[in-house]
Amino acid sequence: MAPPVPAQAPPPSGYGRLLVDVVEGPTPVQNVRVKPEPKTNAQGRTSYQLIEVPELLCARSPCVTDLPAGNVVLGFPVVGRSYTEVELVHVGPEPSVYRRSLSIYEDNTGATRVLGIIATALGGTALMTGSALLPIGLAKDNGAMTTAGAINLGGGAVLLVVGILMMNADAPTFRPGSSNHFPLQ
Repeated sequence: MAPPVPAQAPPPSGYGRLLVDVVEGPTPVQNVRVKPEPKTNAQGRTSYQLIEVPELLCARSPCVTDLPAGNVVLGFPVVGRSYTEVELVHVGPEPSVYRRSLSIYEDNTGATRVLGIIATALGGTALMTGSALLPIGLAKDNGAMTTAGAINLGGGAVLLVVGILMMNADAPTFRPGSSNHFPLQ
């Protein structure tokens, strides 16, 4: 259900009315324009680079705004990062609602991840050492080398798997945002 829209005069000709709502609560919304920026190389040739120029559309969502009919690029913050995520939105002549759920980045990693990295590095090294020692020990009928190779190979494999599982358990997560655009009823 859309937030209530205050009574307003209809938008000017060639404009459409857009109600922007963010599920997570009041959020600033940007209108991101694309602007060409000239770059001249050493040979005097000019090429153009497109840059994003964000402008505040509304300080707090939900907000109602009249925009030129057509496509606009809206910018929304990413929770947990200082990034702006952009979305292409079509503004038609009929009033519509654009509801956005923000992307969320969580990086609450700690000691488990660090220990997982260390375990993976040591496990991989032991695995390679065991892979080299075991066949040599078997080929030369050297019991000590065969035993060392088998211990390194088995222990390295276990340590490698445990390290990978630890890193996975404490990895940063990213949940992409989503949106829904529908006519205002």
